[in-house]
Amino acid sequence: MGVDKEEFLKEFGHDYGYPNGPKSIDEIRATEFKRLDQSGLVYLDHAGATLYSELQLEAIFKDLNSRVYGNPHSQSEASSATLEIVREARQQVLDYCNASPKDYKCIFTSGATAALKLIGEAFPWNWGSNFMYTMENHNSVLGIREYALSQGAAAFAVDVESPVNHGGVKVSLHPVQRRNEAEFLEGEPMGNSYNLFAFPSECNFSGFRFSLELVKLIKDNSERIMEGSQFHKGRWLVLIDAAKGCATQPPDLSKYPADFVVISFYKLFGYPTGLGALLVRNDAAKILKQNYFSGGTVAASFADMDFVKRRESVEELFEDGTISFLSIASICHGFKILNSLTAPGICRHTASLTMHVEKMLLDLRHENGAKVCTIYKSRASKVLCHESGSILSFNLKRPDGSWFGYREVEKLASLTGIQLRTGCFCNPGACAKYLGLSHSDLLSNLEAGHVCWDDNDIIKGKPTGAVRVSFGYMSTYEDAKKFIDFITRSFVSTPYKSGNGNLLRPRSIPFSSEGRGKGYSSVSYLKSITIYPIKSCGGFSVESWPLTSTGLRHDREWLIKSLTGEILTQKKVPEMCFISTSIDLNRGLMFVESPRCRVKLQINLRIDSYTDTKEEIELHAKRFEVQHCANDVNLWFSNAVGRPCTLLRYSSSKDTCKNRAMNMCRDVQSRLSFANEAQFLLISEESVSDLNNRLSLNVRKGTHETPLQVNPMRFRPNLVISGGEPYAEDGWRSLKIGSKSFTSLGGCNRCQMINIVHGSGQVQRSNEPLATLATYRRVKGKILFGILLRCENTDKPGLQTDSWLQVGQEVNPYSE
Repeated sequence: MGVDKEEFLKEFGHDYGYPNGPKSIDEIRATEFKRLDQSGLVYLDHAGATLYSELQLEAIFKDLNSRVYGNPHSQSEASSATLEIVREARQQVLDYCNASPKDYKCIFTSGATAALKLIGEAFPWNWGSNFMYTMENHNSVLGIREYALSQGAAAFAVDVESPVNHGGVKVSLHPVQRRNEAEFLEGEPMGNSYNLFAFPSECNFSGFRFSLELVKLIKDNSERIMEGSQFHKGRWLVLIDAAKGCATQPPDLSKYPADFVVISFYKLFGYPTGLGALLVRNDAAKILKQNYFSGGTVAASFADMDFVKRRESVEELFEDGTISFLSIASICHGFKILNSLTAPGICRHTASLTMHVEKMLLDLRHENGAKVCTIYKSRASKVLCHESGSILSFNLKRPDGSWFGYREVEKLASLTGIQLRTGCFCNPGACAKYLGLSHSDLLSNLEAGHVCWDDNDIIKGKPTGAVRVSFGYMSTYEDAKKFIDFITRSFVSTPYKSGNGNLLRPRSIPFSSEGRGKGYSSVSYLKSITIYPIKSCGGFSVESWPLTSTGLRHDREWLIKSLTGEILTQKKVPEMCFISTSIDLNRGLMFVESPRCRVKLQINLRIDSYTDTKEEIELHAKRFEVQHCANDVNLWFSNAVGRPCTLLRYSSSKDTCKNRAMNMCRDVQSRLSFANEAQFLLISEESVSDLNNRLSLNVRKGTHETPLQVNPMRFRPNLVISGGEPYAEDGWRSLKIGSKSFTSLGGCNRCQMINIVHGSGQVQRSNEPLATLATYRRVKGKILFGILLRCENTDKPGLQTDSWLQVGQEVNPYSE
């Protein structure tokens, strides 16, 4: 045991690892989560979805393999077995929240979101109703607002505050929202209306745990808490979103009698997904209105008359259709794990890891003394908040005070085998609150093209989201340490490395004695030319090739689109790498082959050989006009990629893109076909050789088990040069290849696609070479290798000699 772990156990040993449980944390990991250690994976997104135990799944499959469960809407023996297991499951859910079946009912839903939607649909909204919710709420809770507003109710967010003068609670209202106010009658008594207050037991952005005392305070003292606001009138009901909080601290409904509680089972114990529950108080259930009826919810109905008699039990009334009874049968095995470890034990275990990681992050300093990490955490009083949960959200800063983008953190973490979450986590209110984003900031970001799950992590110098790590009952100290080591290694400046993520021209690793011991040639020449006619498919190499206004003739001139409109690439369909291409310019034909197709496809290059069907598509925020290929061509490609698709040919592009902020294209001056960023990608053989030396060094250091060597074609370049020093191309401002002039547009940002290995008909993914490149080729969130080029003076291309590139031509660069 290392010194660091000994120090950790001195502080947290009484809480960490279930010291009084049936198994220690090390035993749990060794027997129930072997897949994590075998894959070297560090999983830190338990707030998104926790992991299932391998023993848990074995017990589930043993149960399903040994018993017969029938549709519960029957009276057979198999159906009776299902009814009994469902009854036991309902009781387990109630027991977990310490809810008496005399007071509560458990309604199974397709998830926590479906439970929230049920409340929104069935709640008796009217013009006198109010939907009040804390700023820290998931989008699935905010969606209830649509039902409230559509029925004339008022909706407003609140900040729950604890005044300095006393230990009480008050709410601070945000602007009140209301629609169609004139349509509703004046004078309807507001005292007869029902109101709903919603809050999460644990915020999935910050880990803030709201005190459940809010249940009693809102239900019994709404007038005092809202300080005489007109909105306190009527009867207040309380909804707790416990989807996240239940995993470590389920609400005790015997003490805090909330009217509605929603639960997600995959966040409790990983499996099953697609199953949630709504716990509803019996008196609150009476006011819910169900319009739709279905199989299982009615006692009788007439097909040719407006007559239906609904079932009276709450569960049967709201569980539309046949419930997911096999999933319900499996939750007992998950609860068996949680009950053996106990909720307080899980809470203490995850809290010890959360507090340790928080302390370590806050202690990080750059070489100049600047703090590395900003953690988003509420400092509310105990009246509002129990101890923090199992979540830490943060952003990282460079020594100069600028922010690292959260996507950069996520990308590098993934390469290191660490799975975490970034963004706003579907919690826009908490995100805006903790990041200090105003309404104008949010609207400006939206206008700039930023939407959920995109790569726009920094806009106008401000983060648009955060990095989140969260711990589960099976998380370990070793997980936490690997994460902290990763942050320190990748983002903290030391006397030996930059913490700004800036590229420092690296000294190459000397070649071995078997390598080029005579040093580097001072003369560079063009080693190979490769054309990729179909985007993301295989290319072909030539000795010479003509240039056009879009780059190499026919390069990225075709693409494959699915019938749903998705542009297919190797990132999503790796098998596209097995589609090979070649072009015979003299015959005007393109030849395409695939191991999945017996016939070699021939495609005529003449424009008039295509169908008259044209359409516009959007790619990288640019608009293109494309031509459709014939049906037999589309059928061939559908067989080649294993899904229905069409082959489209570039016809023309619009000069203006829909949103320049979203346009990844680096070359905004030239015409481009379907290339991502520029007309050409150039790779240096010497740079690749240096990368291979670094990969070999990883093996010698023991950080990699098997040697890996890559060739330049792994990077899908158009041009490969030989000669000169490694990475000399980084400093080139322009260059000449033969008589043709090119402008450098900077380095090419590499992605996971270079980690796809294809050979012997198989596709494999690894972390290399991107992981090694990330250690020395990072520039503010980008991992650069190779340079992008634009060819000058190609407005009038032709097949003249000077409009061709030729292998062997000399390369003459002009540096900055």
